[in-house]
Amino acid sequence: MNRIVLIVLSSIVTGCVTERPVALPNGKQGYAIRCPGAARDISDCMNEAARICAGPYQIVTANGEQVGGAVVGTGPGSGVFVAGIHRTLIVECGQAH
Repeated sequence: MNRIVLIVLSSIVTGCVTERPVALPNGKQGYAIRCPGAARDISDCMNEAARICAGPYQIVTANGEQVGGAVVGTGPGSGVFVAGIHRTLIVECGQAH
C-alpha cells in the first residue's frame, strides 16, 4: 500500500514534460510545452523549448496555475496535501525579426 501511495505522490509532484505542435496566430507552427508538477518550474519548459528548437525561440505565451490537488495519506490519521500545478509555454522556434 505504501508503494502505491509513493507512486501516486511522485506522479502528482513531478509529472512529465511534454510537447506538441500547435498552429500560431501568425500562421506558423509553434509548440505547446507542458511542465506539470510541484517539482518542476517554468525553466523546465524553457529547457525543453531550447531542445525542440535546437537553439533560439520566442515565447508566444506562458501560463501556470494551481488546479486542485490531493491529500495523500502518510500514516494513520495523517496526510499531506499535494497541489496539482499546470504550466504551459507556447513558443515559436527561431529569433525575433
